[in-house]
Amino acid sequence: MLARLDEALSRRLTIIHAPAGYGKTSLLAQWRSRLESQAVLVAWLTLERDDADLARLAQYIALAIDGAEHVHSPQEGLAEGGERMSSDLPSRAALSAIVNRLAREPRPVVLILDDLHRAEGAAVTEFLTALIRLAPANCHFVVASRDYPWLGQSILAAAEQMLELVADDLKFSAPEAEAMLSRAGGTFGGDDVQSIVERTEGWPIALQLASLSLKRGADQRQLVSRFSGPNSELARYLSEQVLATLPDEMREIVIRTALVDRVNGEVVNLLCDRDDGWLILERLEQQGLFLTPLSSDRKVYRYHQLFAEYLREHLARGDIGQFRSLQRRAARWFAGRGEVAEAIDHAILANDDGILTDIIEEAGGWRLIPQGLQPILERGLRKLREAIIVGRPRLLLARVYLAIKQGEVAKARTDYDRFLVAAAGVDLSADLWTEIRVVGDTLADYENVPVSLDDLLDREALLRALPADDHLVLANFTETLGAKYLEGGWLERALEPTLAARDHYQALGSLYSDLFTRFLEARIRRAQGRHEDAVAILAAARMQITSSFGERSDLAANCAAFEAELLYEQDRRAEARSLLDWALPHMEQSDGWVDVYAAAYFTAARAAAADGAMDEAYATLARARRVADHRSLRQLALLADLCQLDLLIEYGPEANADRVYAAEIGLEALADDMAQESPVYRPVACAAALCRVKLSLLDGDHAGAIAELRALRRWASRHGAGRLLIDVNILLAYGLRCSSETAASQACFDEAVGIAMFQGLLRPFIDARGFVEPFLSGGGEAAASGDRFRGRFLKALSKALATRSAPGEPDGLNEAEATILRHLGQGISNKEIARLIGMSPDTVKYRLKSIFRKIDVTTRRDAVRVSRERGLLIPVEGPSTF
Repeated sequence: MLARLDEALSRRLTIIHAPAGYGKTSLLAQWRSRLESQAVLVAWLTLERDDADLARLAQYIALAIDGAEHVHSPQEGLAEGGERMSSDLPSRAALSAIVNRLAREPRPVVLILDDLHRAEGAAVTEFLTALIRLAPANCHFVVASRDYPWLGQSILAAAEQMLELVADDLKFSAPEAEAMLSRAGGTFGGDDVQSIVERTEGWPIALQLASLSLKRGADQRQLVSRFSGPNSELARYLSEQVLATLPDEMREIVIRTALVDRVNGEVVNLLCDRDDGWLILERLEQQGLFLTPLSSDRKVYRYHQLFAEYLREHLARGDIGQFRSLQRRAARWFAGRGEVAEAIDHAILANDDGILTDIIEEAGGWRLIPQGLQPILERGLRKLREAIIVGRPRLLLARVYLAIKQGEVAKARTDYDRFLVAAAGVDLSADLWTEIRVVGDTLADYENVPVSLDDLLDREALLRALPADDHLVLANFTETLGAKYLEGGWLERALEPTLAARDHYQALGSLYSDLFTRFLEARIRRAQGRHEDAVAILAAARMQITSSFGERSDLAANCAAFEAELLYEQDRRAEARSLLDWALPHMEQSDGWVDVYAAAYFTAARAAAADGAMDEAYATLARARRVADHRSLRQLALLADLCQLDLLIEYGPEANADRVYAAEIGLEALADDMAQESPVYRPVACAAALCRVKLSLLDGDHAGAIAELRALRRWASRHGAGRLLIDVNILLAYGLRCSSETAASQACFDEAVGIAMFQGLLRPFIDARGFVEPFLSGGGEAAASGDRFRGRFLKALSKALATRSAPGEPDGLNEAEATILRHLGQGISNKEIARLIGMSPDTVKYRLKSIFRKIDVTTRRDAVRVSRERGLLIPVEGPSTF
């Protein structure tokens, strides 16, 4: 068997599938010892029921890998960057982090997942299937399970990348059974051994129990005669034989301590009313009573599961009162130690609703969910009667929060509103009302309920009433507050709660959540017009993400979306599109929110339009709408409509197409919302107002546009919206110029340039080309000639406008593309081209894709040929490398 198992090192997946007691774990343990002399990293994870929680499972897999590495090299016991993987990662981010960790390991890696049947479920199966598929080629997965797992093995089997061992492989032959029983002192004849093997079908645990019975003095003939019946009956008989050979005192200790999954000296003292628990454990281990140490220091043990299950059933049948009493004792003990999962499990087995209720309430109720204990809370609430839940506010809040997380928002709203009505006439504590408000605000956020400034000010007042050391609540509360202030346009209020949230996440040690506050801070800085600050924040965040979660993780994709938006605004379109080429498809397969989707989709659409690919731009916006529809993100859908209208205004080839589309999406009503103190969606109102102003200016309604722009400028100045001020001042300058207010016009344009020039923001001017060009011909440039920084900015802007390719002209290569094409014609490699022109190889690769798209080719050879035929490339003298 060990020799066959060695084949796992040349297979992707090995499955050991057999019922309980077939020696799966014993075989793997021996094989692991066999590998110790080889240069192989072996990580072992024995699964439990609660490992069906993906966050916990992913963290334990990462810890198993790092723990295995630590055994071989104490200097390398942590993941790269010195930090453990965060326990609050979404499943896709955790998957990326594990794959990236495995990719750094030069040795072959064997990941053993024992007892997979305990944690099996659709989510676990999907996660492990993806891990097996995506892990590097040096990784080999070995799974032991009672139930047959489905982990994509049909494809692996077809590729001869799967090894399977089943019960027939693991069962004992007659000679093996005879060898085991002989070592126990038996003198069986061939017929007796064959009879035992046939009746047990070679079940190893049955033979092991028989061997132990013989060691304890069981009668050999009786043993043979009673080897019949189903396996469960056999296990019961043999367990009774084992128990019968123990002294009464030890038998009682074994029965009591088998009630818990993990046994230590304290548990022995607790359940057996003793004070010598550690000595008792040593004696039990020496007697070979299926007690296995779980740690090298031999302080925690575990009974063989089949043995323990029988003993629990034996006690429950024989003395249900004692069984429940001991379960209550265990529940209280685990609860006192903060081990909530175990406490809830034992309270359920005790059939004691009172203890179960107390444990859930004292553990925080709904707070268990953000701590990663959602399955445990769900199990506990399922056990309790409806009357108990509705009579205990914290239990009801827990059920509301659980429904929110399960996507049953309507059910959560019904329960919450009913609770509020019932609580109106009840004298509840201030702390409880605070929790009620926090859960209610969370529910409203999930429902995407519009929030007014008064609502947010009320939240701030509630925030001041929360306990200062309740970091979990405070972190979520302040982060949401900062995000809502940003969304509502109250930038002057958004930063403080965002930074406070970061402090709380850091106090909790949650790097993953901390990084989301970095994204939020970068968004606030960008809205303030502090582009360079936003760039620095995201660059630092990206370094942390790469080292702790991987350069292709969900977090990395989110960061890339925001970075691409900033790159685009500096007119570094190729770099922006290169980032979004991988990040946007990745994001579509993971969770996201309006801000990150908007940054990714609209940057991709604008960059495609700027490169002349209008069909691609509109297709990208259609993808945004599909995501908005799937995730019920109405704000994203409205912003996609307005982005398309903006592209029609700037690039639309058909006259009046933009006006028709504006009427179709209800532009007037959306833009009118800007006058409200708290519109439903401030970003939508701002975008709609700018589109309406552009149409008014193009239609010659300069007075109406100027009035609306001045109102926008007052709003942006009052709230510190520096980025919006650039757009407003560009358009206002144009309107005033058309109204012959030359001095005021130039002042507005200079203000826009003043905000943008030190941030390198070229794109706002390029995307408003028609409104900007009058200021770059003669007078506008001359007025700025005395300021070399301004002059340099305007010169760069003029150059960018001059080299922009027109949409719909596939042969319109920009300057960078033309330069790359010339080098391409000389047979120079991408890497060398990158070195010659000072670009990254990825950017050169992206530029080549753009060139291929514009001239309708798919290979380098065809690109050179077609370019020469069209006169885009001067032929090179001498032999061609193509």
